[in-house]
Amino acid sequence: MTKPADRVRSSSTSRVVLALGVLALVALIVLVQRPAGDAGTDEPAASERGAPVVASDEEFCAGFRALADSQAQFVAGSSDEAALAESADALVDTGVPAGMSLPARSGYYTLIGSVYDSVGLDLEHEAVGAPADPVDGGDAAFSAYLQQSCPP
Repeated sequence: MTKPADRVRSSSTSRVVLALGVLALVALIVLVQRPAGDAGTDEPAASERGAPVVASDEEFCAGFRALADSQAQFVAGSSDEAALAESADALVDTGVPAGMSLPARSGYYTLIGSVYDSVGLDLEHEAVGAPADPVDGGDAAFSAYLQQSCPP
């Protein structure tokens, strides 16, 4: 039997989930739909900033799997930083699939940026088409992208 406290808890949980969803949607709209007047002429063109190449899901997934293997070897001590950096560079050079959402790109940047950090290198967010500031839910969005687009 459902207790009144359970109904209140479930109702407040639903409200929190709804509020978070609305906030994420508003943030996405703000990031994607800037008015044309806000695009300054002083900003370099996307290709000059190092915008990512558009990759197919298959190309991206193959590169991601190669990076995961290199990361595992690095953590196990059977590979050096140079090999891990080479795998990370190869994945970034592969590009980002057009179907990867902005939140997923934010999560991808968090992950690939940490790989670069672990070998003492920096990666600009533009290199993977991610926003400058992390998007809420980005890690979960990237994980969902991998589950949907890169099956084992």
